[in-house]
Amino acid sequence: MSDSEQEPKTAPASGPPPEADTVIRSSSSLSPGKEVTWLSSIPTPGQTLAGRYMIFEQLGQGGMGVVLAAYDTRLDRRIALKLLRSQEDASDSAGDGEARLVREAQAMARLNHLHVVAVYDAGPLEDGSLFIAMEYVEGQTLRKWRDEQPRTWRQVLAAYLAAGRGLAAAHAAGLIHRDFKPDNVLVGKDGRVRVTDFGLARTNPGPTNAEQVPASLSSDTWDSALTVPGTLMGTPKYMAPELMRGEAAGVRSDLYAFCVSLYEALYGQLPFPASSMAEYSRARREGRLLPPPTSSDVPPWLARTVLQGLHVDPLQRPSSMEALLMALANDPEEKRRAQRMTGTLTSVGLLLAALAIWGWGRQHAQEPTCSQVSRRLDGIWDEAVKVRVRQSLLGTNLPYAAATAERVTTALQGYAERWVKQSQALCQAEQTAQNSRLAALRESCLERRRSRLHATTELLARGADPELLEKAAQAAQSLPPLEDCEDDKALTAAVPPPEDPGIRAQVEALQKKEDRVEALLVSGKYKEGLAAAEPLLHEVEPVGDAPLTAHLLFLTGRLRHDTGDYKGAEAALRQALAESARGKDRVLMSRSLSYLLIVTGVRQKRLQEATPLAPIVEAVAEATEDDVALALALHHLSVLHQEMGQYPEAWEKATRALALREKALGPEHPDVASSLQHLSHIAWWMGKYPLALEMAERSLALKKKVLGPEHPEVAKALKPAAAALRDLGRYEEARERFAQVLALQEKVLGPEHPDVASALSNLSGVLTDLGRFEEAVQYSERALALKEKLLGKDHPDLASTLNNLGNALSEMGRHREAMERHAHALSLQEKARGPQHPLVALALTLLGTDLMNLGRYEEARQKLERALAIQEKAYGKDHPDLSYVLMAQGELLLAQRRPIEALPVLERALKLSPEGGILAEVQFPLARAIWEARRGERPRAVTLATAARMHWQQVGQGSKQDLISQWLAAHPSP
Repeated sequence: MSDSEQEPKTAPASGPPPEADTVIRSSSSLSPGKEVTWLSSIPTPGQTLAGRYMIFEQLGQGGMGVVLAAYDTRLDRRIALKLLRSQEDASDSAGDGEARLVREAQAMARLNHLHVVAVYDAGPLEDGSLFIAMEYVEGQTLRKWRDEQPRTWRQVLAAYLAAGRGLAAAHAAGLIHRDFKPDNVLVGKDGRVRVTDFGLARTNPGPTNAEQVPASLSSDTWDSALTVPGTLMGTPKYMAPELMRGEAAGVRSDLYAFCVSLYEALYGQLPFPASSMAEYSRARREGRLLPPPTSSDVPPWLARTVLQGLHVDPLQRPSSMEALLMALANDPEEKRRAQRMTGTLTSVGLLLAALAIWGWGRQHAQEPTCSQVSRRLDGIWDEAVKVRVRQSLLGTNLPYAAATAERVTTALQGYAERWVKQSQALCQAEQTAQNSRLAALRESCLERRRSRLHATTELLARGADPELLEKAAQAAQSLPPLEDCEDDKALTAAVPPPEDPGIRAQVEALQKKEDRVEALLVSGKYKEGLAAAEPLLHEVEPVGDAPLTAHLLFLTGRLRHDTGDYKGAEAALRQALAESARGKDRVLMSRSLSYLLIVTGVRQKRLQEATPLAPIVEAVAEATEDDVALALALHHLSVLHQEMGQYPEAWEKATRALALREKALGPEHPDVASSLQHLSHIAWWMGKYPLALEMAERSLALKKKVLGPEHPEVAKALKPAAAALRDLGRYEEARERFAQVLALQEKVLGPEHPDVASALSNLSGVLTDLGRFEEAVQYSERALALKEKLLGKDHPDLASTLNNLGNALSEMGRHREAMERHAHALSLQEKARGPQHPLVALALTLLGTDLMNLGRYEEARQKLERALAIQEKAYGKDHPDLSYVLMAQGELLLAQRRPIEALPVLERALKLSPEGGILAEVQFPLARAIWEARRGERPRAVTLATAARMHWQQVGQGSKQDLISQWLAAHPSP
């Protein structure tokens, strides 16, 4: 449970995300008529199960279970109810089977995706069977959809791409399907494709015993899922070779099954010779694929992609579903068709524009020869400008100025050299009469890049500016890519200059002014940029050039957003969207939509408006065929999902954005570092602290390399890494990181800055973890005094420091003083964030613990119950952060001498606790509860207490170590 300085975990502002639509399903992937022998009787219409599900009718049944149409009387909706065996194999106890089912259903319930059948609930029934309540879909299986009428390969591919996105979302949530096939995919009457029947899904599934693989398979098992003892789990003809060998299932085995299914749907046959099941299995093991039928109209590029997914070696298949789906969606003919249509519609305009641009180029008869093209950068990037830029940056006298100056000049020098090289090549092509419309567009592109370079160097060279120094490296590295000027596709896709020479001249002059506004935006000079943009609008609008107007409106929206004027930003972005549509600038449409999503949904918390916008944002971005625009859209969609508490969806979007940015911008671009840091935040929210640490470390290393070790962005990147280390119980490493943050921020920002106060507060928290309570109090009091001075005594940011101070005081036995600090923090949080925010739950937990320590048990119980209710609503019932309040509830019950009641609460806390300090915190009270409540399990109690003592010994927490040692001495192992 991290304090607010460590990016506090927040609940959705408008409650939990809406539930998936519930519609009636008319057919099932289970075959009606198969006898289910393990049920004493099939539930009849009108019967109620689990106290809330009224049965309507049976939809289907099979060896694994039976599917029923039902009605959820509690939530007033139709559902599908699947009943399953409680024991999957002879080695499983009923309790193990139930626990596994519930865990998997809970994982699925967190997977809220357009192309996955939603799971709502799971648990045991009175007769020992288990149930899963899920979305009710009216439609048919993907196999029946394929067979009911002839389908083109494009229709088949589109359906499988949708199913693949659902499978990819499951993988992002840590789930492996293990039985993907067309029978486990539904096509609703609304046309939406949904993956279902995750009955064999596992989180991190382990290997199968190879000796249990059956030597032969009957015809009955060839097409059905194998779940009986001694067999694999899955459908044999879709299973990857490694699964038949008894190896562990994973992403690539699901990918293999997907490709078998897609091959079968495209060609009407299986991908391996299948005169007998033995021959099919042997061919699959040996990788002997059938060549696609010569009569098929499926294009070769698609066949190659599918066959790659069927490689016998898993490592030779695509690395993920996302990678496979990107390859399957990369239809070259579709792109050529779109280009031809665009070319047909605009050929006359482009030709006129090219001639106009060409005429403009011919007017410059006095331009330097090809060998002297570099002179066009005189006054833009020459030795004199380079010296001025360095002097301006070094003149700030900030610790990281020298490193930043070196990186900025290197980046600008490289950009200028590439610009000269391209311009010389274009000049030589002109002299050999190789001119064309593309050459004219290339010259225009290079001229725009020269203008942006000029605006940037002019800004950086104007004098010492500490505010500018922080963003200088990013500004130099974010110049528009020169590669686009060599890319024929990018050139023809871009909006051409105006045809009219007079309007074109006006546009070119105004573009230079817009370039200065954009340079101010990228350099972090938001107020100055806005002051330049607003009067420029009055010059731009009368010209009537929609792309020019749209671009300036977009910049204005960005600047208003960065100055905190979210309503103004929304208005400008909506205007930019309309103008970019009028000017047929698809990339700018996409970028405007992406920022509009953030401004409405995240900044203004209007989630209900932003949610329907999300699929449009992604669709428009994909239509641009621009990787940078698509990456921006996916990144912003991920931020929206995170805001709504939909962390698996946020992770899936963010990982796609990262891959696109690495591909399009290079592995060392600042946006790549931002994506990595965002992924670290998502992983931390999900309680996946090792993964959060990995992503934070990658972001930190990249920022150090790109920006220098003393840049303020490095301090920001240190924080998530330190937070993850703290939650992993690696307190000394976390303390070192937080100390680095404090030293760096004091050096760069000075001793009186809000970020310095936050660093002091973070350091106090981890010092408490280490048992250094006096130091923790000193740091907290320094942080509190600084925050009160800078922010005022009623600012909500004081709450985290008050909590840290209260924790240290509580550990010192000063419980009444601790209670006062925690009560103050609670009042600040409730006033600023409302009564249902998770940070309110944190304050309630701490306050409840204080009340318990003061013997005020009833008040403590009320505070802790309210805290748990808030967190379960915000995070669900399986988030690691719940372990803190559950531990406090268990301690309260032990203090009241109610160990039998404390036991299940503390067992739940232990189950949710990640490795680290909280695990040791839970182990000791659980040991005490077991000792008192279960005499037969006292050896386990001693083991738990010993493990907790070992942890506190390793981290140097002497007081807790001594306390446990005393208990162990008084409670020896039987």
